[in-house]
Amino acid sequence: MNIRIFICLIIAVLVFVGCEQKLKEHPVPLSVKRELARQNNPENLEKQISGTINLKAMDPALVPKSARLFIFARPEGVKRGPPLAAKRHSLVKFPFTYSIGPANVMIEGNSFEGKLDITARLDFSGDAIASAGDIVGSVTTQPGQKNIDITLDTVIEGRKNFIAGTIDLDSKVREHLPESWQLFIFARPEGMLRGPPLAVILLEKGDFPYPFRLGQDNVMMPGAVFEGNVTLTVRLDKDGDAKAGPGDIQGSQTVEVGDEKISLLLDTLL
Repeated sequence: MNIRIFICLIIAVLVFVGCEQKLKEHPVPLSVKRELARQNNPENLEKQISGTINLKAMDPALVPKSARLFIFARPEGVKRGPPLAAKRHSLVKFPFTYSIGPANVMIEGNSFEGKLDITARLDFSGDAIASAGDIVGSVTTQPGQKNIDITLDTVIEGRKNFIAGTIDLDSKVREHLPESWQLFIFARPEGMLRGPPLAVILLEKGDFPYPFRLGQDNVMMPGAVFEGNVTLTVRLDKDGDAKAGPGDIQGSQTVEVGDEKISLLLDTLL
């Protein structure tokens, strides 16, 4: 046998033995095995409810990347308390294909059966608890039903403690757009020019116009309230530093908390 072929065979055997040993050292946790078995159980798959979720209450293109989609199943007529089953999705694009079933039941032993209210909620704070400004929709159906569409058409009322809108880039500074960048958005009470901002959020690179949402969940100091008139400063930052630097692009505007149709313009090259 050619010596090179012999050496290659020895190496292949050693690699195989090493991989096998690693698998033995790091077995799949029992909890993961149980979850996979539950999700792939034919009976559970047969009882799944599925369909499409559409967004009607706002332009889908304006949904911020930080938004989350929650899907809950409760027995018909039950409005409060822990849901029977729940799912959470991020980076959602509408229309969104969903499914929920026995594999998503929250308390082991509960049965996914009978008439069920399926509620979808577009949440802007990432909190499973509904808050003002979230958008919901629901349907009543039974396990195993397919093509059950849900329309997000109802905005939860209440005092809005957030602002939302889009950020765009002025044509006069577009040529200075760096290859990699992030967006910082700062909010300060109107008239306050220095000191820590009331609220701040960092957004990753995306397409313009760039949707955003800033509110009570982004407040920096415990006990501070996001309300009244605030001055927004948006900065396109190329080095990831919260401090402004040469080559950054900035814009600012004073708005009232609760405004959801803000148009911020990046128009000043630092």
